[in-house]
Amino acid sequence: MSVTGLHWHDAALAVASDGSLVSSVASVVHADPARPALLGQPATDIARLSPRSVSGEHWATIARDGQRVPLPVINVARAELARRIDGALRASPLQCAVSAVHDGALGTLLAIARLEGITVGGLHDSATLAVAASGLQTTTLVLEIGLAHVTVTRVECSDAEARRRAAVVRRGIGLLALQQRWLRMVGEAMVLATRFDPLHDGASEQRLFDVLESAAARAAESGSCVIELPTTGEAARVELGRDRFVEAAAEIFRSLVGAVHELRPVGQRINLLFDESLLRLPGLLEHLAELRGCRLLTHAPGLIARAVSLTSGEADIDGAVTLQRGCKLSAVLEPACEVEQLARLSKKDMPPTHVLWDGRAVALPRHGSLEIGRSPAAGGIHLAEGLTGVSRLHCSLRVEESQVMLVPHTAQSTWLNDEQVRGRVRVISGDRLRLGSPGVLLELIAVGGLRDGASPQH
Repeated sequence: MSVTGLHWHDAALAVASDGSLVSSVASVVHADPARPALLGQPATDIARLSPRSVSGEHWATIARDGQRVPLPVINVARAELARRIDGALRASPLQCAVSAVHDGALGTLLAIARLEGITVGGLHDSATLAVAASGLQTTTLVLEIGLAHVTVTRVECSDAEARRRAAVVRRGIGLLALQQRWLRMVGEAMVLATRFDPLHDGASEQRLFDVLESAAARAAESGSCVIELPTTGEAARVELGRDRFVEAAAEIFRSLVGAVHELRPVGQRINLLFDESLLRLPGLLEHLAELRGCRLLTHAPGLIARAVSLTSGEADIDGAVTLQRGCKLSAVLEPACEVEQLARLSKKDMPPTHVLWDGRAVALPRHGSLEIGRSPAAGGIHLAEGLTGVSRLHCSLRVEESQVMLVPHTAQSTWLNDEQVRGRVRVISGDRLRLGSPGVLLELIAVGGLRDGASPQH
């Protein structure tokens, strides 16, 4: 009997059958109850032209509100699910992949399926499926960017099984927010270049929205893109560099990286796995490159839906369907690919020679340690009395052969690149230290041509 799998991911709601992808479409659909024949159909072509008759956040609302979801939202979700799972795809119980964003709404998702006559035979964690299907066998952070949220999940592998251990969900910073920032940026650039405002009415905004994704992808790949829109007179044309997209998206990507920091053990080399389609977002790699020591890997679009369509799961005797947080590592569908572009974006893995503090570059010794705190040894960095959370001997930077180690000496907070330090960790040039709360900031740099022991003005 064929098995149908559904990846309940609103940025690419994907359906597969027996390991083959059937469809994958963003959940931007018609939502006007006065037009029931269209309810639930894809509607990206009118998303900006008639925004009030389109829904892109019904699954996000269900995930956020759990059991208190407004009926119109339920109706839109039902209609979309009915259109995606029809005909022969209903011949067997549906196997579903869900992320941590749905943890408080699994009962509602199951109820929506039942209302449409769809039997759900199993719920599976999407992150563990991604890790298992990609052939990874070490601790991995899985990044999923939805239309209105970001989820980062830590998956640990042992005894031939991948299992979800922790997850962080950030709402309001998904692809819809990213598109809005890029629309505004392109609109402002076009007004300055041509005096034409593409956001002045719904029709012109829709034309810009239609080309935005491909324009951003061109900027990500080649460094720039040209956007041209028809007007009543001469066509409005503007050329935009990758940096413009990066700048507009910076706040969203910083929040995304912050979510990764929450789950990543400081200084530990770890996999970060995400859908390869995210490489089309200019600026994302620049921010992920800040995660020093992370091995960036991608999986093919639709992989999770394909993987879940190859699983099995049965309801309990009482009819309950529980979430499976573990997945066997036996069946590799498609090995993960390492991101090649990372090499040119990452910082050089150089040991620091100096510490920037209080307007000075304090040199590290050739051998031994540089102590930092309120009462360090001679030659150390002396921090002022009265700083909250800063100890008399807070930490030291220890030079060992060709590397420098950060060694905390207190239970008070020590942060490295926004990750809390629990033990010894290697540091490199470009790393940032924060000691105490709200914190004293120090930056590690590599400087050529300065003698050991020198403390030049910076």
